[in-house]
Amino acid sequence: MAKSILDKILHDDEEVDSVNVISEKEREDSILYKGVEKYLPVIIFFAAFAVRVIVLILTDPNSPGWYDDTFHHWQIGYLTKEIGLHQGFLRLWDLKGMEYFWGLLHPLVLVVLFAITGSVSIVIPRLLSAFCGSLVIALLFLLVRKYFNTKSAIMASVFAILMPVSIYSDIAGLQEPLALSLLLLAIYILHKKPFFSGVLLALSGMVRAEYWLFALALFMASLFSRLKNEKKAVFAVGYIIPVIFYMKYLASHAGNAIYPIYWNFLASVKGEWFADVTLSPFVQNVQLLSKLVFIAGVIICLIIFYKKPKYYLLFLLGFGNILFLAFMFGFGAYLKGYVPRFWVDRLFAWPYTFLGILLSVLPFYYLPKKINSKFISTFLGVLIIGLVLGLTQLVWPFMLKLAAESKVRLAWEEKLGSKVGEHYQGGSVLIPEDRPQLTYFLAKENGVRGRNIVGQMFDPFYYIEGDAFLNWGENSKVVIDWIKTNDIRLLVVYPSRQRYTNLVEAEPQLFNLLETMEGVNIYEISSE
Repeated sequence: MAKSILDKILHDDEEVDSVNVISEKEREDSILYKGVEKYLPVIIFFAAFAVRVIVLILTDPNSPGWYDDTFHHWQIGYLTKEIGLHQGFLRLWDLKGMEYFWGLLHPLVLVVLFAITGSVSIVIPRLLSAFCGSLVIALLFLLVRKYFNTKSAIMASVFAILMPVSIYSDIAGLQEPLALSLLLLAIYILHKKPFFSGVLLALSGMVRAEYWLFALALFMASLFSRLKNEKKAVFAVGYIIPVIFYMKYLASHAGNAIYPIYWNFLASVKGEWFADVTLSPFVQNVQLLSKLVFIAGVIICLIIFYKKPKYYLLFLLGFGNILFLAFMFGFGAYLKGYVPRFWVDRLFAWPYTFLGILLSVLPFYYLPKKINSKFISTFLGVLIIGLVLGLTQLVWPFMLKLAAESKVRLAWEEKLGSKVGEHYQGGSVLIPEDRPQLTYFLAKENGVRGRNIVGQMFDPFYYIEGDAFLNWGENSKVVIDWIKTNDIRLLVVYPSRQRYTNLVEAEPQLFNLLETMEGVNIYEISSE
């Protein structure tokens, strides 16, 4: 039976005739489907969005949980608006020099939203990701209904709407929902709007490095699909032109036409940003399992590529993402940064959602073709989805515990920002480059504009070979002139920034200690 179902799945034709799809729907005997079916995508979108907004409010809109990167992405968007766009065409800006590491599109969308709303709240990127995550679910409904049937689409949507990892990832304020919504929309409109489908694929690659790879894979797969040749040509033009522009842009601004992919490979695969640690036995088992999953994923993707069923691109995106993660965990260095929250992190949101699609399609689409009882197939389908979805709810206590721990750290950064704000009387503030939460609270709540926040990574110490203080007679003028040129009046020194501790000791007449907070010192800098 399993073999016959698999054979049937893999021999489905890729081209979907709209008349056949409609007649398939008409055969469904539920009055509910017939009455509201055309409104279901909208209903599903608002249901997903409502769930996400409610959870966002209940878990504190100002705290994205353990996703510290949310503040870093916020910082890039905010500083791009405040500084970068004034420096050049689409010039991104960051205190840590990572403005081009992820991609172009997400910061630009944040710039637009900050400008429209007049707010720089962290809630803005969180609502953006909640919106895009809800759009992803509505698009999944449309795609599953298009390729299978309405019952499968509804159950897959319910699973995605209520699955905890999906919910929490969608309200994190990060870029994945934006990229995924573009990919799914590109798949959905491919046959009717091939040019715009290509453009959407290209745009998704401008959100995150791995989505550039996913988009490229889907682009190549589409060229080998059963799409008509004239549509393939239009689709290729829609994809290639924005990609060429993007690569030229990256080459001009970052000196590398594939900058995000290059540095993500060095960081996550080669492991240049990870400490050289010995993996625990458990993590070694995860690594081994990932290698096995990778091998299985290659086989599945090759079969799908060869058979080209009607849902060819959707399933390639689902299994392809799993394949990508398995490669990263099995053969890359990513597991050197393993933490217990690994399994509920945003990287797994789409694979879990895709699992929900598979769990919905099998009982609600293929099983009824094998048994002549809609009641039994519906009962089994609801039981399977309900059981799996119920089990996923067990992760909420763990996730909320992680979120509560992160709120403690965030509260500390907010307090530090308030302390700096109390002493701020104009000029610039020099802060560590890796504290985007501090940037946030300085800008949002304490009146320090982004143009007046300077990251310590860009100070002259980085350009002085060796220990600057061994030849302080020559180097002092360089450092002090830089401080005065940038009108820096406050200095925030974390214990780990030894060079600034040494600077204060070397030039005590320039620095006045204003406040100490758990080892972090706030200095006023003399203007003389």
